[in-house]
Amino acid sequence: MKKTALLLALLLALSGCQPAAPVEAQNGGSASSAAEESAPASGPADEDPREDPAPQADASYVDAPEPDEPPQTTVGAIELPAEPASSNAGYSVDLLTPAQYDLYYPLNRGGYRQFQTADFFPLGQGGKYAVANRNGRLLTNVEYELGIEGWNSIDGMVPLKKDGKAGAIDAADGSVLVPFEYDDVWCASGSDGSGLYRVQKGDAVEMIDRTGVTRFSMERGDDFTALKKRFVLYKDGMLRFYNQQYSPIANFACDGMEVVSSPRTNEGGRDLIAFDYEGAWGLADSDGKFLTDPVYDEIGYFTGSYAVVTQNGKRGIINDRGKVVVKPEWDDITLYKSSASVCKDNRWGVITDIDSGEPAVKPSYDYIMGFGDYGYACFERNGKFGIMDKEGNEIVPARYDGTLSTSRSLDKGYYILESGDGPFNSGIVDGRGRVIIPTDHYVQPGADGEKLNLVLTPSGKWGFANDRGQFVIDAQFENASPFISGKNVAFVQKDGKICLVNRKGELVLKTVFSDLIGYNPDTMVCAMEYTAADGTVKGCLVKVNLPA
Repeated sequence: MKKTALLLALLLALSGCQPAAPVEAQNGGSASSAAEESAPASGPADEDPREDPAPQADASYVDAPEPDEPPQTTVGAIELPAEPASSNAGYSVDLLTPAQYDLYYPLNRGGYRQFQTADFFPLGQGGKYAVANRNGRLLTNVEYELGIEGWNSIDGMVPLKKDGKAGAIDAADGSVLVPFEYDDVWCASGSDGSGLYRVQKGDAVEMIDRTGVTRFSMERGDDFTALKKRFVLYKDGMLRFYNQQYSPIANFACDGMEVVSSPRTNEGGRDLIAFDYEGAWGLADSDGKFLTDPVYDEIGYFTGSYAVVTQNGKRGIINDRGKVVVKPEWDDITLYKSSASVCKDNRWGVITDIDSGEPAVKPSYDYIMGFGDYGYACFERNGKFGIMDKEGNEIVPARYDGTLSTSRSLDKGYYILESGDGPFNSGIVDGRGRVIIPTDHYVQPGADGEKLNLVLTPSGKWGFANDRGQFVIDAQFENASPFISGKNVAFVQKDGKICLVNRKGELVLKTVFSDLIGYNPDTMVCAMEYTAADGTVKGCLVKVNLPA
């Protein structure tokens, strides 16, 4: 019986026993009845002192070797000027390779290209690629096809293809992580330091470790996820949980699963799995312990410690222990980082203390957005937008045609105003209604406490505005990226050349290069393009040196 299998698996897990092999699913029974007999866990399980040390870390922890000798110049290389840059004292560039490579642009999924960051560099010649690490050291010959979009590895792994077969190398030192003998290679879903790789030949899918040992075998329709300290496999109607040594610790029968919280995607969250049993959803932790019975129509993804659930067509909120904190009595709920907007009869209110379950602002608005920096939220009334605090006091009346948002990159009382869906649709206003930057601009707020905001003007030029919307570096650049954290400089393009600008607006480094395709913000190794007088374009690797 399906019920018997589920109950046996749960009792084994709760008693500390580890089955030698996963319990097989059988027909019939109820998942919820087994959960009633084994109370949901009140918190995460204690670490098992008998567990062996974790398996080898993923490739992202491997030291990246420095460049030694530059690669040989090949046919088709462009000769660079003797002085590739002019600069202020302390700034300089070192050429790491000749200008002889084709640099590809990763797929642009919308927005402005700017200058991408990278932790490896693909260097092309004749349709094949070599790979250099973040320090600019060439790791491979020019013999691969790329198997990944963008220039950032996946847990330190770079998927590639060679002679039509897929494999993977370490982004730091170039060692082969997965031999080139598969149809497809990827990191394990959810992987964050697990060191497992998903490889496929035909319909057969395996999870192998860095030594090439197969740890899990799957077929089409199976689902595998690497959690922080556990592995979860859904196979043959059974949800199976394993520790880091690949030993089974729990399993139970269900009809499907979804990882609804993980520290990788939900900052501050824990690993949680929603499981489907005969059309109803329950919640389990990473040890396979039930936190809720399967009683919900739907369990949403967690934001922090909370998730929206649907029951009998109404919505509520549960916490990451499975406790109902907002009763399922609302028509709709939008969950934000520190609040929940709730709807009844097409009117919106807001709950600012989610654990209380009570709205601080009763449903009376067209909509209320999430509370952001400074504890303010944008609200809508009669098609106009304003700002309120967490007590529901309207700080800025509903006077604007577009949404307002706060940012730590702006001083308190200044807001980013967005209006429309075009390429230029944002500006900066203050609480008194003054327009500092009109909405025919594009404003990119500074991140992580950065007070200089990138602004694109209707003329197509970029500049930098301070926390009150005043331009402190004039809009004069064809392209620009935010200031690099901890370095007080930003890459810009002026008069068709790549430069560095400081916070005073001074061009402290002017290069001969026409474009910057990607750079590593830690090592300051850059993939630059040079355009010759005849229009030929070739790329090279350059290291930018900053004052000590």
